[in-house]
Amino acid sequence: MNIDFLNFYVIQEKFTSSLSRFFSLTLCVITVLAYLSVYVSPEFFWIAGFFSLSIPLLLILNFLMVVFFIFRLKALALFHILILILGYKFIVVSYSGSDNTNSEPSFTVLNYNVRVFNTYSHLNKNFESSKLMIDWVRNDPSDIKCLQEFYNDKKSKIFNTVMKIRNSGAYQYFGKAAATNKSGGEFGLAIFSKYPIIHSGDIVDPKVPEMYAIFADIKIKKDTVRIYNVHLQSMKIEEESLSFGEATDQVLSVAGKLKLGFVSRARQVNHLLEHIRECPYQQIICGDFNDVPYSYTYFSLKTDLDNAFEKAANGFGFSYNGKLFFLRIDNQFYSKGLEASNFVTHKEIPYSDHFPIRTSYLFK
Repeated sequence: MNIDFLNFYVIQEKFTSSLSRFFSLTLCVITVLAYLSVYVSPEFFWIAGFFSLSIPLLLILNFLMVVFFIFRLKALALFHILILILGYKFIVVSYSGSDNTNSEPSFTVLNYNVRVFNTYSHLNKNFESSKLMIDWVRNDPSDIKCLQEFYNDKKSKIFNTVMKIRNSGAYQYFGKAAATNKSGGEFGLAIFSKYPIIHSGDIVDPKVPEMYAIFADIKIKKDTVRIYNVHLQSMKIEEESLSFGEATDQVLSVAGKLKLGFVSRARQVNHLLEHIRECPYQQIICGDFNDVPYSYTYFSLKTDLDNAFEKAANGFGFSYNGKLFFLRIDNQFYSKGLEASNFVTHKEIPYSDHFPIRTSYLFK
């Protein structure tokens, strides 16, 4: 009986070892493919978008495999350590430990998706959060303010937001409406600046007549900086549909919306980069990118630009205020010739489904 038990143990160990080797090899291959997926445009191969979304989970699994094989004294741990080293760039974009806190910036930039200032009655009673949000934006001391999902109704006492945020002429304004409601209220993008705006314009999707970005050339002392305010294609997935029971029934619908988002944002970011590369000035690209840091959108912008969070933040910088609290989809990218410092995510400001982010900049 002891011999039978020993044989069973040996067979079980061989089976476990073979299974773990197979899982290890498969995990390594899938992880490398996911790493490469951020350089493949979903416009041409949409499956790449789903691969890139899996990167955080794959990093965690590889770390667990390192622990597992070290515990079992297996050399396979080295393969997963190598995979984690190759994936270091994805850790860097997820967490920042910067101490870049220069106290004398040349100018500051605020970025905030204001969710139409909660103008819909179901978002707040008596528009209390609307008033608080508008007052906060108005009183924020940033030199430049980029607002997405901006709403203005000049006939409304509450939502005459352009007049309020201009603050008696303290700020110049450029905005563009993507839509107008029955009462004349305008939905779109806005840039406010304490410095002179010498030129401005909007950018539309070349294949769909859809505005997704505006820009303003701003004269700051002797320098000119182009500020882009961007709102890329939304996933259009309602948070209520993300409960476990409903998501199971609607998985095809959610996957379809994800696919549409991947493809649309890839097209938009490629078009945006063409515009940026023709710009004669230094640039800052602010906005709600609706994409995570490990994505084609993010890494395409990183090809030419630095990211303010990576260079000047501390922590994870999660910017989404909702069930998916672990998302950082609001960003500020900037070109050479500028230096970012004092990046802050204002999690104490709860009015929208996004948190405001602010960065100080210096001219090098």
